[in-house]
Amino acid sequence: MRPSKWKIPAILLMIFSCALTATASDDEAQIRAAVMKYFEGIGEGSFEKLSSAFHSKSRMLTAEKDDTGNAYLKIWEMEPTIKRWSKSTPPKRERTHEILNMHIMDGRLASVSFDLDGRYYDLLTLAKMDGEWKIINKAFIRQKK
Repeated sequence: MRPSKWKIPAILLMIFSCALTATASDDEAQIRAAVMKYFEGIGEGSFEKLSSAFHSKSRMLTAEKDDTGNAYLKIWEMEPTIKRWSKSTPPKRERTHEILNMHIMDGRLASVSFDLDGRYYDLLTLAKMDGEWKIINKAFIRQKK
């Protein structure tokens, strides 16, 4: 019996869709792992985990207000920030985290909204570089209480 003219394209489409889904799932898992290295690295004061999560040229920024109440953008280079974080004393209390949203674009760029310990909202930008997801930018605000 001869297959219908639609069976072969349908089978190829299913195979392609499964491969695409596997790649997206792999990327999502690797992005989650990078975000967890960041979270655990801060909590443990681990230079290794933090350095593994962030690209060495990444930056961190937030909107601040000066003494007169005018808003400005405060920027930190991550390399010295990671060194400072890794020398800090890990907190003694239980810490929490939650990925609020993740969006992967073209398998090469991702954004992650992250609740850090119920104290900060982070917006992380990650890029896939040499097959590995790295945080290339971190913007944050303190949560309103």
